[in-house]
Amino acid sequence: FQTTYAGAPEAHSFWKYKYVSGDGSGAGGTWSNRSTSLPNFGQPVGDFASQGGYDLIVKTKFDDTNAVFIGGTDLFRSTNGFATALTNVWIGGYATANNISQYSNHHADQHGLVFATDNSAVLFSSHDGGISMTSNCVTTPVVWTSLNNGYQTTQFYTVGIDHGTSGSNSILGGMQDNGTWVVNAAATTTPWTQVLGGDGSYCAIENGESFYLASFQFGETFRIGVNTGVEIRVDPTGGSGYLFVNPFAQDPNVNTMLYWSAGSSLWRNSDISAVPFDPMFNSTSVNWTNLTNAGISGATISALAASKSPANRLYYGSSNGKVYRLDNANTAINTTVPTDVWTGKGFPAGAYVSCIGVNPRNADTAIVVFSNYNTQSLFLTTNGGTNWTDIEGNLAGTSAPSVRWASIVPYTGAVTYFVATSTGLYSTNLLNGVSTVWALEGSTTIGNVVVDMIDSRTLDGFVVAATHGQGVFSSNLVPVSVAETAHPLFYALEQNYPNPFNPSTTIGFRLASAGPVSLKVYALTGQEVATLANGEMGEGDHTVTWVPSSLASGVYFYTLRSKDFNQTRSLMLLK
Repeated sequence: FQTTYAGAPEAHSFWKYKYVSGDGSGAGGTWSNRSTSLPNFGQPVGDFASQGGYDLIVKTKFDDTNAVFIGGTDLFRSTNGFATALTNVWIGGYATANNISQYSNHHADQHGLVFATDNSAVLFSSHDGGISMTSNCVTTPVVWTSLNNGYQTTQFYTVGIDHGTSGSNSILGGMQDNGTWVVNAAATTTPWTQVLGGDGSYCAIENGESFYLASFQFGETFRIGVNTGVEIRVDPTGGSGYLFVNPFAQDPNVNTMLYWSAGSSLWRNSDISAVPFDPMFNSTSVNWTNLTNAGISGATISALAASKSPANRLYYGSSNGKVYRLDNANTAINTTVPTDVWTGKGFPAGAYVSCIGVNPRNADTAIVVFSNYNTQSLFLTTNGGTNWTDIEGNLAGTSAPSVRWASIVPYTGAVTYFVATSTGLYSTNLLNGVSTVWALEGSTTIGNVVVDMIDSRTLDGFVVAATHGQGVFSSNLVPVSVAETAHPLFYALEQNYPNPFNPSTTIGFRLASAGPVSLKVYALTGQEVATLANGEMGEGDHTVTWVPSSLASGVYFYTLRSKDFNQTRSLMLLK
């Protein structure tokens, strides 16, 4: 029996076996094929479908073997064991209106059915929306009651906030099979409002909160009026190869400019506000440009990040570990060639780039995240991708979590680095190469739940973490005064990386305040052999690369000196 779901064919077989003999051998039993009687109420969601077995269950009422319930995306009931299609009744999942709306107090994608042991009319149903119960599963229609009762089952893939409005508590989030929802207040009891259906994917709030950007599975994306609710479809005609949760990136300075991943292709829309309303909700070609020379052969673009300062720089990465930088991305044409910032940089081979976190105040500083276990997951650049340093630190190791997202949040006198992982949200104020120490945030609130995405606002230090099963958490960073940041504890000299090395190594350091700084290298005899920095430097993180082409193999020392700080480390050159 052939059915379809979302345009993809699914073949299902459904059989009944009747046990006949009593000797335990099963001899004499008979099979009857009832596949042709499976539910077939028509498209778009009325035919029996299981999404490749993701949602597939069969249960028989224990006091009536002809009352059979089957669940796929929807829930159906038969009173003759699906011997014929005449008794098929659609009782849950999508609504019987067959318009992709949800059945009242029920949800699509069925995973479990349990009858009450003392009353077979009482049925409990688990699905992608939680748990529902009916007191009479044989009525038509079946009336369900939601049993979630505050139990959090929301699995957020994505989250977005208004980056341009200080003090805004608006949070937009895309959830697994539960659409995209928004909340506009900080109180935990404030109800959320649904903005779009489907599997909630990448989303954003335009500065000033006039429009939302929301998408669902495989890239279908809408610009939605906050006050009007009008939905305008904005994804590009001609795009293909979309990921299930497909990334896009707003220009942080011009929110109506959009960068878009379409399989191996990179697209740009110069002004999505000019896309007209289409009552048929077709994709659009208005203002879209396919930047053909910026595509990634043989891989899917999996992460995008646009810069704020300096403006118009786009970093993007792929499903096989490639990372590129596209300068002047706002005016780039399809013959523009991006800068390769991954070749020879020590990234894990073939790893999946899940995020590129860019410092909103200095786009030369960025963190690339590889979402894989048992390999290096976090790399930092402070010079626009020329050099990268492993900063995974204590998140490394065979029992370490996978890392999914990174966010750099400069606020008042400090910079906080956040990473989302499979065991919670972590942060640090000091990146120290492989010695970086990441601390768990919200151990008694967020805990060790999977965190998929982080969004942040530098205006007021607002940080939001989207979890896969515990909802969304938000907080504001505590302001740090200039006097506090000037404390010597905020100075640091990192271990060089790699070490031992040949032919080059990178040394990172942090300055708590601006002033004269020197970074010099010495031989074991105390002889100065190289000056890597000497002069006025600003506060914050810095890196230098050393290529000692004329020196012999051996151990050397490097010393950082400023008016408030003096530290020496050793390194090894191997030729």
